Amino acid sequence: MTPFDQKFIENPQFLNWVFKSNPVVEIYWEHYLIENPQEADQLLELKARLTELRFSNDIMTISEKEELGIRITSRLNREVKHNKRRLILNTLMKYAAVALIFAAIGGLVVYFNIDRGNIYQQFAQQTNQVPSSVQGPLLITSSGENVNLKKSNSTVDYSKSGTVVLNNDSVLKTTEDASTVMNQLVIPYGNQSRIVLSDNTVVWLNAGSRLVYPTQFNRKTREVLLFGEGYFEVTKNPEKPFIVKTSNLDIRVLGTKFNISTYAEDNVIQTVLKEGSVAVRRNGAGLFEKDIIMKPNQMASFDKTTSQSKIQEVDANYYTLWTKGLLSFEEIDFVRVIKKLERFYNISINFSDPQKEIIRISGKLDLKRSRKEVMEYLEKVSMSRFERVNENQYTIK
Repeated sequence: MTPFDQKFIENPQFLNWVFKSNPVVEIYWEHYLIENPQEADQLLELKARLTELRFSNDIMTISEKEELGIRITSRLNREVKHNKRRLILNTLMKYAAVALIFAAIGGLVVYFNIDRGNIYQQFAQQTNQVPSSVQGPLLITSSGENVNLKKSNSTVDYSKSGTVVLNNDSVLKTTEDASTVMNQLVIPYGNQSRIVLSDNTVVWLNAGSRLVYPTQFNRKTREVLLFGEGYFEVTKNPEKPFIVKTSNLDIRVLGTKFNISTYAEDNVIQTVLKEGSVAVRRNGAGLFEKDIIMKPNQMASFDKTTSQSKIQEVDANYYTLWTKGLLSFEEIDFVRVIKKLERFYNISINFSDPQKEIIRISGKLDLKRSRKEVMEYLEKVSMSRFERVNENQYTIK
């Protein structure tokens, strides 16, 4: 097993390209080969070797699964020299186990089955797969189809089994393997969306956000991945916990209402609980590290730099009004309000004086009003002036 082979065999995106590709995955690897031409020949040769070992979804016996593991690993290790036998033995065991996982699920659907602990990072790398020409919310289905939802405030509904209802007026059929392959709902700046998952959980997604989820929750837990900001109203199911995975935290609930803000550019992840109870756990937490158990009207703030969390009492309504087109803030850094405006209006706002970023302001904005009215209000609250540079760029003086 060469280091090159190991690097890509441990990558779920690569395995998906080999065994269960779709247009989205093909676009990703086309870009990768263009950007890394020095790896092209070796990568395509590895893909060809693995493709030869493709197998059907038929039920396999234990002996057949073991034989498959041996076939895969022996093919990959032909070029390894005799003096590396100890290393080979460890590698064989590792990849034989991978092969058994494949056989156990009856097909090579890797997003929810390989490297579960790193699945968030794998999807975080897929941002370049989203077509730049798409302006409105984009649904990437489990079959790899890109569906432009067009409306800036769109709706997606999976609550009726076998179909997806878009904006209450069009219907898509789901694929047979939709319970194990992931969908993605991508919300560009200047847009918002509401999605009803198959268990009737409702999620509002704010501008600049992305939700990754299966069409059906057929596992012991209901897991979704969140990038950006989302407000969740989770359908209660004591036998199947709902888990929201973020870059640094897992939020585990049975049924409740809460808001999570986990934008990549923000240093702090904020979890605000409105109803019920949630358990917040740091990724990579040790065996004896306790979860943070939250109560209604509490906010858990996790600092990405220090990996420290703190709990404070808040009015949860302040953090959920964005779902109604309102923005409330109390003693908050001016720059955080500006970031929300940038996402909502899809504009760029710069500070001429960096000291202005950290002043703390309070107020309430009706984002359904014109951009000009909102900025005039902020000028009064912050005692500053918005100077227009061009249609989508402003400077705060």
